[in-house]
Amino acid sequence: MLHRYRLFYSLLLGSVVINAHAFEFKSALQQTTLLELYTSEGCSSCPPAEAYLNTLKNDTRLWKDVVPVAFHVDYWDYLGWQDRFARPEHRVRQEAYAAINKQNTIYTPAFFINGKPWRRGLFGGDIATSTNQTGVLQVSYEHGKLAANFHSSDKTKKHWTLHVTLLGLGLMSNIEAGENSGRHSAHEFVVLQTQSAVSNDGQWQMHINTKNVMPAERYALAAWITKQNEPSPIQAVGGFLPQLD
Repeated sequence: MLHRYRLFYSLLLGSVVINAHAFEFKSALQQTTLLELYTSEGCSSCPPAEAYLNTLKNDTRLWKDVVPVAFHVDYWDYLGWQDRFARPEHRVRQEAYAAINKQNTIYTPAFFINGKPWRRGLFGGDIATSTNQTGVLQVSYEHGKLAANFHSSDKTKKHWTLHVTLLGLGLMSNIEAGENSGRHSAHEFVVLQTQSAVSNDGQWQMHINTKNVMPAERYALAAWITKQNEPSPIQAVGGFLPQLD
């Protein structure tokens, strides 16, 4: 019975249980799409974009073909509502994308697919996937300890950066001021914390501190690889976590 339970969880999470407590997330050789949304509870144009991102929670492509993350930014807080999920570093990341994509300004809502701006029109477009064979990213997580390795298709020696985010799902907010005053907002795939580390051999060991993480209905882990000092992802993985330690 216990074996069947673990097998069910493995299929549900899109991961392989390598013992009673550790979870493994592994990409294919082909590049997995990292879908980033830059959003704010203080932005009146953001709810439709977030509603779209929220639908990916039940999408069959989740984690296998697409890894969604929602970065809440703080530059609309002055309108009267402080977004509790916003972090200054999220704005800095969006500014880095604006620089490499030669954008004159940053705004919300803003989608990026593998580092490139993506406009869904009236939220009717589909997520583009890549055919690039970028390499295999494998991440294991157990009791706050994370190990990762990246086998790049590019055999030239590079300094790689691993970015690891803890995501919160099933988050709710009653917005009492600002442009969305009176709105009851539901949030999925919210970036709660991010850690990054550089490696010159494609291997990492990290500790994920979960002691002060914001309560959520469910948690997930997302990780991606970039070249050092560049924001655009090369490969990504993700999956649900059954609980936090």
